[in-house]
Amino acid sequence: MCHRKAKPILLTFDDGSESTYTTALPIMQRYHFTGVSYIVYYYVGITNYMNADQIRGLYAAGWEIGSHSLSHGDLTLRPDRQEDEIVQSRRQLESMLGVPVLSFAYPFGAHDESSLGYVHLAGYTAAMGLGNDSLQGTKNMFYLYRQAVSGTDDLPKFASRLPWRQDQVDLPAVTIVP
Repeated sequence: MCHRKAKPILLTFDDGSESTYTTALPIMQRYHFTGVSYIVYYYVGITNYMNADQIRGLYAAGWEIGSHSLSHGDLTLRPDRQEDEIVQSRRQLESMLGVPVLSFAYPFGAHDESSLGYVHLAGYTAAMGLGNDSLQGTKNMFYLYRQAVSGTDDLPKFASRLPWRQDQVDLPAVTIVP
């Protein structure tokens, strides 16, 4: 009997683009996947971004809704705005949507000690950054690493980003089409 070690993947979508609802959601549902949508509070309801009902629809479909700040500014360049951008974005999203907001994604992956402190203060359970480190765990719950994947990436390119890529063999050349 072969025992395989679990190799989870988290699929996250930043900014709150309407295409997350119109394109990604149906594809993910077809394959019985859910994801995390990181919402920029000031983008809710503007052209090309999801409105509150669409975001609640993601949540109803099993997705997590996280905060991506109030305005999507680089938090390291505006330390005077960090509290509002991090703490208030959670409060305002929860109030608007009526759903829990448990995690945060740093705009551009940019963070510093102060922004990490505000993520803790706000009561988030985790936060996302960017990077190539595959070592995820309780010691970096407030800066978990993610890698960007483009809709033009084929399956081998996607698989090459996975920490267990050495386990992949003979992957077909399939293009991920939204």
